[in-house]
Amino acid sequence: MFCYIVMSCNTTTDLDSYLNSIMGMFWCGFNGFNQLNIESNVNMDFHAHGDKENYGEILQVAFSWSTASILTSSGIIVASGLINKKIINFEVLNDLGYGPFKSISSSESKILALDSIGKCWSYSKCNGKWKDITPILQSEKQVSVSKNQNQQSINYVCCSDTIHLAVTHNEIYSIPTKIFDSKFKVTQVVCGFEHIVILMETGCLYTQGSSSRGQLGHGELVEEDYPRLLKSLDGIRVINTSAGGWHTAAITEYNDLYMWGWNHSGQLGISNSPESGGIIMAPEPVLINWPEETDIEQVSLGARHSMVLSKNNILWGCGWNAHKQLGIETYQLTCDRMINLSNLSPLLKCNVRKIVKVVCGAWNSALLLGK
Repeated sequence: MFCYIVMSCNTTTDLDSYLNSIMGMFWCGFNGFNQLNIESNVNMDFHAHGDKENYGEILQVAFSWSTASILTSSGIIVASGLINKKIINFEVLNDLGYGPFKSISSSESKILALDSIGKCWSYSKCNGKWKDITPILQSEKQVSVSKNQNQQSINYVCCSDTIHLAVTHNEIYSIPTKIFDSKFKVTQVVCGFEHIVILMETGCLYTQGSSSRGQLGHGELVEEDYPRLLKSLDGIRVINTSAGGWHTAAITEYNDLYMWGWNHSGQLGISNSPESGGIIMAPEPVLINWPEETDIEQVSLGARHSMVLSKNNILWGCGWNAHKQLGIETYQLTCDRMINLSNLSPLLKCNVRKIVKVVCGAWNSALLLGK
């Protein structure tokens, strides 16, 4: 429930010049476990993060309900929030000599991390200890890999509170069990609270898990035990996907945005009011319309909110904003239409640089800005 923005830092009295020259982090939202390392009674608009140590540029930000974890260019993982039954303020988690790391993902109980030589590590937030889980995956892979074949290394990790995944070139493991194997390359894997979305190099999507709120996109509320091809988008090349709590999004090669699943808080960007004939749930992909021609570059989904970046560097958002996770002040708890956050956020209105990456946690959001 907070927003990160990476920018660059020198002292000036001019707000516009200052915000466009600072290198640091800006965030907002829920701070119940001191994830933001700021006073809990301040207004939850964007706040600067004063990093006492320089661990390098921020590569990834991973969230859970009670922690914020940051991977830097030096391969260091820094975390803040509730770890090992105590509140910590941006402490390094690899102080035992593990790493350097190149990819991370976070759930409420664990942090999954991939190191520079392809080993997969699990960090327990309950006891504060690292464990190399690569041998577990390798023993599982031995069942299907002949002696003449080379074992594939893990390329990246992905997790939510109920799902922990490790991904190779063409295999996916719900640690430690293999759940997907293809002759084609797996381009991207994302997971919501109860579902998984798989993007292949061919541009097709597979979904698996619970469809209690239509998040699988098959037009049915039936659970899928195995990855199932999303036929409604078959033939349309998808280039990027994201999974929220119970909703899903996909960007096509033509830069169109499709969304489906739960819309209780307007997180699909579609009005759900009875007066406008809105919907609470979309069990199949819906093409999202914009007031003017807009090419979509990135999309990222939280539990009940969504953020979308267009190619002209405009940030859009919709959904639940009770903790200001959209980065704006509003008297409404929900925004059931796509709103222009770049025009409404005081911070973004002052910034003219390119937004490089948009990342939503379950109850939060993150932005990485170019220098």
